[in-house]
Amino acid sequence: MSRQWRSVVVLAGVSLLCGLWQPVSAAPLASSATVAAWRPAPVDARLGGTGLPAAVDGAPALVADPTPDPGAAPADDTAPVAGQGPVDCAKLACVALTLDDGPVGGTSHLLDLLRRKDARVTFFVLGEHARAHPGIVRRMVEDGHAVGNHSWNHPQFWHLSRKQLRSQLARTDAVLTRIAGTRPRLVRPPFGQVDGDVRAVARARGQALVLWNVDPLDWKDHTASTVARRVVAHARRGSIILTHDVWPSTRHAYARIIDGLRAKGFTLVTVPELLGSSPRPGRVYTRG
Repeated sequence: MSRQWRSVVVLAGVSLLCGLWQPVSAAPLASSATVAAWRPAPVDARLGGTGLPAAVDGAPALVADPTPDPGAAPADDTAPVAGQGPVDCAKLACVALTLDDGPVGGTSHLLDLLRRKDARVTFFVLGEHARAHPGIVRRMVEDGHAVGNHSWNHPQFWHLSRKQLRSQLARTDAVLTRIAGTRPRLVRPPFGQVDGDVRAVARARGQALVLWNVDPLDWKDHTASTVARRVVAHARRGSIILTHDVWPSTRHAYARIIDGLRAKGFTLVTVPELLGSSPRPGRVYTRG
């Protein structure tokens, strides 16, 4: 069996185990003139038009983001969000909001909102974007958010050798370690592409692989109200929710997302908080 088809079989099995990939609509168009965001591609034909992770996370076509970058305050790596202490997801209805592909200039405005709302999320960042916005990454950590590795420049992992996979993760780890002082323990493969090679490389590097089980399709539908409605409607206890901070419409949806989830009794946590004990290197997680 070819590597490509072996990848499809593995991913299909993961999708069946995790349940459903929730569709939802709405997201903003574009990010900064100097920073590129990922525009999603059509559903990958290898998945039979099912809309599973290979197409869910977007495709490597670039689109400029017109949002200016106001900069961000430097920060400490470990400070928690004000007023929010440790949580016990064994007792609480926890969900984890995640944001991919940034940071971009507009991410600083989202961080302002999250601070006002006392909400913690997980950012899966691209190495090249982290290098361009180190102050924003430092602020993520300062405000108690988790930061994970989303590759250097969002290639299709299925097309890379193990050496190339290691390079994608190592370059991003190095930048994040230099900026934030800690090396990420979590990786989100671009497009949600996981196969035996990806798992083996992550395992050797001591990193777990984090996918999702709720997708509001914010990379496709650029209406904030639609994105927010889909997230709130499909969230369940233990959900890992996929969104993208590169889209202005997604950033604009976040106040409604946070308020809507809390109104339904959910506690917002980071992925490390949701998973509890140390995630197992090389293991794929789609929910808590």
